[in-house]
Amino acid sequence: MLRILLVHWVLWGPALAQLCDQPFSPARPGWEWQYRVVGERSSTYSIRKTNITDGGFTQVRQTASSREEMKYRCTLEGIFPVDFGGSGSNRLEAGGQPVSYDLDVVKITGVAIPDYDTWAVGNSWKLVMEVRGTGQQGPLRFNISGTLETTYRVVAQETVTTPAGRFTAYKLHTTFTTRIRASAGPIQIPFNFESQGTSWYAENVGLVKSIQRTRDGENVTELVALRK
Repeated sequence: MLRILLVHWVLWGPALAQLCDQPFSPARPGWEWQYRVVGERSSTYSIRKTNITDGGFTQVRQTASSREEMKYRCTLEGIFPVDFGGSGSNRLEAGGQPVSYDLDVVKITGVAIPDYDTWAVGNSWKLVMEVRGTGQQGPLRFNISGTLETTYRVVAQETVTTPAGRFTAYKLHTTFTTRIRASAGPIQIPFNFESQGTSWYAENVGLVKSIQRTRDGENVTELVALRK
């Protein structure tokens, strides 16, 4: 039995220890990524990864006025989020009236950050999150169900310049597709929309730049500094 355990450790131990520390999404204690966002909603924020284990970590996103924690799971196939951070409560405007909603992730397929060998021009992958929850607009309460799907496609490897420096990075085209149904009794209302984006990931750094396009405009996120 001891020999079997030793063989298992030799074959799988080092690999498992690196599951959360992927080259395109490093997970190192004490590292802090600082970003700025310019566009429709300008802001600054920082990212840290804590509670790092062989199977997961917590990503802490800090702004001047808020703190959000999201849990991630690490597998041989890659890394993916398992929640929205906090309770999943959000607010938006619809028809001139505020809508509050609270969503939980009930099923996840695919990954957000794949294994190292997948990072090559022409490759693609998906992350599909099945969600359920509740919402309210004025006195109307309703149930919510549906999927949030992100498709990633590597289109090039190129040099990109940010305030943090110049990086050789993989350029990804992303498509975010929302298919949500809101139901209140016999009434069902679909919310289906799609947005496009572009992002750049550098080896041993992670995300260095992204551009997110929506119906309301464009936001550009850039790495300002990586503190180790």
